[in-house]
Amino acid sequence: MNPVHIVIAWQGRQVRVRHDDPRLTPYSPGITRLRSAFDLATDVVGLRLYLTTAIGDRYRVRVAEDGTVVGLWRR
Repeated sequence: MNPVHIVIAWQGRQVRVRHDDPRLTPYSPGITRLRSAFDLATDVVGLRLYLTTAIGDRYRVRVAEDGTVVGLWRR
């Protein structure tokens, strides 16, 4: 089973979320936590911080320098 592609709107652009967790879907509780982190962040550095705080216990988080791609890998 391939992971579902997830796109989240943030600051007038679409951010693609790449991940390796087949249980992570657009309607799973983990995505709700992601969306909350995106709502709080005002810049890329803040986005990294909020994502790491929100889901860093389950995933390694990487955010592209321009904020267009977020990578999540299971720990």
